[in-house]
Amino acid sequence: MHHAAEPPRRPTPRADAVTGTDFRIVDLTDLTDLTDSRDLTNSRDLTDPAGRADPAGRADLTDSRDLMDFTDLTDPRDLTDLAGLLTGAGTGAAAHTAWDAASVALLPPRLGRPYLRPGHCRVVVASEAGRPVGLLPLLRGTPGRLPQALLDPDPETAAVLPADPGDLLFVGGCVDLVAGAAVAAGLTEERRRAVRRGLVDRAWEQAGRDGLVPLALHVRDDEVADFRGPGRRAAELGVTCLLRLPRDGSDASYLAGLGQSGRRTVLKDRRKAAEAGLRSEVRPAGELTAAAAELVVAVKRRYGVEEHPRLVRARLARWAADPAGERVAFAVSDGAGPVAVTFGCVRGTGLEIYETGLADAHPHRHEAYAESLFQAPVAFAQARGITTIDLGLDATTPKTRRGATLAPTWVVRPDQ
Repeated sequence: MHHAAEPPRRPTPRADAVTGTDFRIVDLTDLTDLTDSRDLTNSRDLTDPAGRADPAGRADLTDSRDLMDFTDLTDPRDLTDLAGLLTGAGTGAAAHTAWDAASVALLPPRLGRPYLRPGHCRVVVASEAGRPVGLLPLLRGTPGRLPQALLDPDPETAAVLPADPGDLLFVGGCVDLVAGAAVAAGLTEERRRAVRRGLVDRAWEQAGRDGLVPLALHVRDDEVADFRGPGRRAAELGVTCLLRLPRDGSDASYLAGLGQSGRRTVLKDRRKAAEAGLRSEVRPAGELTAAAAELVVAVKRRYGVEEHPRLVRARLARWAADPAGERVAFAVSDGAGPVAVTFGCVRGTGLEIYETGLADAHPHRHEAYAESLFQAPVAFAQARGITTIDLGLDATTPKTRRGATLAPTWVVRPDQ
């Protein structure tokens, strides 16, 4: 079947021939400035008294350098919807879209948080009929300085970084050791993959235009196929640990699925914690950021990383206040106070572990660690109908002994 020829499009947005999806790159500074300076609920900011679009008001929101193009957003309120979506301040249709992402760090309300934008941060937006269906963060490196998330990169990560971080474009973001895209949950799996591939292709094209080296760090295993493409290569970078729990929430089913060795380890953990007189509780994360800061510093110092307690406290407080998911803390205490605190975020039927703080010198340090990172989250998950706990990177041996499985994370970079 033949269709009438369409007028030629500008290079941005690009229309995908298969899905009909438009891909554009949006500068977060422009959109967050919009949310700061305009009342998102007051459409008169963008219209004349008769309710028509105000050309002057719209013109200052478009990037003349071809980094932004809102020709598909015919209603100016679509633009404010996008701004609200990326900052968690919106109430429009886009704000009510359900999203799938490998981590809460990649969900739309977190992408626009000011403290995550130490450098030039943009987002590739895939839209259909003016409504966003895919989002991919891009962070341009700063000359002479690594992003905050990589201040102390492990040797494997450091080996793939160029001499000057200013030459980099981090594709999929650079926060919480995960790179990926957020796609609308209502799409079919085939369309989600097509949107994800289009987002990554558009990011690679932009890196070439800007003379930057595109790099995606810690792409999860189930998304890496969509990050691959012509002129790119993927290599294993690390492993993440996933603990899958029975859907019936039964502790007996969980123990039965561990096998004899794992079951013996878990039951020993529980017995030792009880004998030590340790108390475990789950509290909102914001209530424990101050108490946990010194414990997090102790863990980092144990591995040769120095971080000031006030900086850790501020980072934890910001994380606890993020709008995506339910932020909780698993605190294990003795009579003197917390011995271990693990922070996690609930999203749907998943629990994502963020960070653990642990006293450096305590007679029951091991017992507190096992209770805070494993036993308390498992009990919480069983009570809440959670079926997957993402235990994060590293420390694979204690995690696999308690039932976790390993999946690789990947670095994707130019094939040169």
